[in-house]
Amino acid sequence: MARLENAYTPDLRGYLEMLEREHPEHILRITAEVDPKFGVSGIIHRLEQDGHSPVVIFDNVKGSKVPLVANMHANFERLRLALGMEKGTIAEFVAECSKRQESPVDPVMVASKDAPVHEVVITGDAIDVEALPICTYHEKDAGKFITAGLAVMRDPDTGINNVGIYRHQVHEKNLLGVQLSETADGNVIWKKNERRGLPTPIAIVIGHHPAFFIGSLAFSTLDDDEIKIAGAMLQRPIPMVPCKTIPLDVPADAEIVIECEIPPEIRRLEAPFGEYPGTYGPERMNPVLEIKAITHRRNPLYQNAFVAHSDNLLLSGVIRSSFIERTVRIACPTVRAVAIPRAGRYRFMCYIAIECMIEGEAKAAAMAAFVADPFLKYAIVVDHDVDVTNDAAVLEAIACRVRADRDIFMVPYAKGSPLDPASYDPAGGSHLVTKMGIDATRKSNYPDEVAVPGALSLDLAAFIPGYGGPGRLRG
Repeated sequence: MARLENAYTPDLRGYLEMLEREHPEHILRITAEVDPKFGVSGIIHRLEQDGHSPVVIFDNVKGSKVPLVANMHANFERLRLALGMEKGTIAEFVAECSKRQESPVDPVMVASKDAPVHEVVITGDAIDVEALPICTYHEKDAGKFITAGLAVMRDPDTGINNVGIYRHQVHEKNLLGVQLSETADGNVIWKKNERRGLPTPIAIVIGHHPAFFIGSLAFSTLDDDEIKIAGAMLQRPIPMVPCKTIPLDVPADAEIVIECEIPPEIRRLEAPFGEYPGTYGPERMNPVLEIKAITHRRNPLYQNAFVAHSDNLLLSGVIRSSFIERTVRIACPTVRAVAIPRAGRYRFMCYIAIECMIEGEAKAAAMAAFVADPFLKYAIVVDHDVDVTNDAAVLEAIACRVRADRDIFMVPYAKGSPLDPASYDPAGGSHLVTKMGIDATRKSNYPDEVAVPGALSLDLAAFIPGYGGPGRLRG
């Protein structure tokens, strides 16, 4: 059962306070000096390898006076707590996200004097983005990258806000890079402006409540205002304030905002950078962001994401399944569950459970999944009795119920991710891939399966003293 938490402010600080008071096992604070080049990422990587996934607060990052909050989204329980859910499965969490997404909440405007993010305003020659504890993560990264900046943009045709996370390489103290992938709504907005010879305003919001991230990154159309969806996840109107130098509004209770413009027709070499597939995104001629202002709270917190690791992968994987399920339901009303597995880097694979009513329905479900999420390359459709959260159960369905010549189809030269290492030209950043759908449902002439009558209703404690159900036998 989700509950609205009123005891804490609905921002990054309030969420951290809640964890420290009610779930202190989720917080790890490091006071020793840590190098932002490989030091921060090295510590988080080692923790992950050892099976630990706390929020790590680095109080003393070399070269910066700003504390760093890392690894926020690396643990499912923290995502669930962000919605006020003390308990619940991934399926229940996704259902709650979907329910809230259907009831967007309009933001409210506040004056600059009432906006914590405008307590400090930096413009002109005083701008120096490198005063922030921006990290270098992987061995071959081209330099420092902002990795958890929520980029607020606005469609020039509709005026609707759009929010997405993009990587931003630090080129100079007042100049950033950006990778606006061909699958991103931000790419559409940028190209609309550039074709008209206009700069693209973009505000990078750093540091906010994880529910704000969940709403901002929820799968939606370009006509959906993701600020309103973020409000739905937080169950409150997001307080917004006009930027100081660009025509955009940003969350007033963010920690830091970097106000920028993307000038038309200017490109600069950007990357390589260690990306979510676990490989390096190639060097490309990408747009640049001219920093017009940096605003922040007094004593701000800087938040990052460790790309290609749980902090980056889990959030995107969990939240994308609800939109896919809604789209698949159009093609197949009897869809029962959708899962985006870790085995596919939470991006490339989708398991869909349906109650198959007519022949061909499974293929329609797979094709609908490809429409919903261009990152997907493999859509595997199984019967409703298969646990899609269990990779072994899905593989067993493939092994036993698939006739490859009729149950597998491919879609070559399809729109995918330009960061996919299996694209047609990964070095060139190609977004073209081959997609594969697999119908792993039982067919009409499938043989009867073995079953033991009454087994599930047996009370084993009557036969095995001290039997305690699933898990280790107690004798």
